[in-house]
Amino acid sequence: MKTIICFPPEGGGNHCKNILEFTEENFDTYVDLYKGKDTKDVHAQGGNNLTKEKFNQNNLLLGHFGEIMSFRAEISSIDKRWILISPDTYECRSILYERGRLLKLDTYHDHEQVFLYEPHMYHRYFGSPMNNIMNISVYEWFADNIDEVLDRLSFFLSRDIDKEKANYLHQLWKAKIV
Repeated sequence: MKTIICFPPEGGGNHCKNILEFTEENFDTYVDLYKGKDTKDVHAQGGNNLTKEKFNQNNLLLGHFGEIMSFRAEISSIDKRWILISPDTYECRSILYERGRLLKLDTYHDHEQVFLYEPHMYHRYFGSPMNNIMNISVYEWFADNIDEVLDRLSFFLSRDIDKEKANYLHQLWKAKIV
């Protein structure tokens, strides 16, 4: 089963991927990645988040709505689950605005973000059962303490996440986004 993280621009999707990918063996590599010059360093590779090569080679995928929709036919035909990082409140979108200045609040593109990252979109457009869709609000993902989010991710994915190490990476990430 593939897990797909879908997130708005500046929404922390690459950070979520890193937290789900690190292991005991590669943790120091992620620490080094996070200790780079800026928050863009958490992107393990440049370019688009989702490409055909990544789609075929990885079970953990990620991308913005447009990137994901470009693979709609392929995604619709596979067994998948979704982790959505959703800017579902004005406060969430304010966080994204302050972080990246990509969106101007109270514009069409700002309000579009709410709609694009709602679970019903993935249920409708990709045929995913609602119980295969997890939602994390931007507000709770950008919080200082993400223990509850990590607990939900562990439950949803049916696997343990080292919360101490995940929180350490999260604190390094948060120190750069403030």
